[in-house]
Amino acid sequence: MARIKPDPHIVADRAQAEGALAEMAALDRKLSGIEAEMQEKIDSAKAQASQLSTPLLARRKELADAVAVYAKLNKQELFSKGKSLDLGFGVMGFRASTKVVQVSGVSAEMTLARMRQYNFAEGIRIKEEINKDAALGWPDERLELVGLRRQQSNSFFIEIKKDAVPADA
Repeated sequence: MARIKPDPHIVADRAQAEGALAEMAALDRKLSGIEAEMQEKIDSAKAQASQLSTPLLARRKELADAVAVYAKLNKQELFSKGKSLDLGFGVMGFRASTKVVQVSGVSAEMTLARMRQYNFAEGIRIKEEINKDAALGWPDERLELVGLRRQQSNSFFIEIKKDAVPADA
């Protein structure tokens, strides 16, 4: 089945360009109204959901805290055969995890200095990248020396004036 392509709008002179911009401004106003209405509905739905869910979330946390206290107090009895206990409505248990943390009184800077001192480079994360913003201020000779060049682009833009376009246009 062949697709039917709409005829493109052709702007032939300055007056038609002005008319196209005026129509674009009117469309932008309508789109802004639609988006504002949508955002109001979203905000209202979020507020209503938050109002309805707050007491439920508080009760859920209260129950979870109570089960956690029960599990901690009865850990030997409940988890003698395994790390988790499968109950009718869910599973509870203890997960063993390991992480590396700073020793009290030793700052991250002190740890980095020690890693450098003992040549433990694999423990140090370094991300290097070209700072093109800084290089933008360099002279062309320096850019060329490091394998960069300045490139200018000329791109078309349209800016619709929101307050200067009359409402009846």
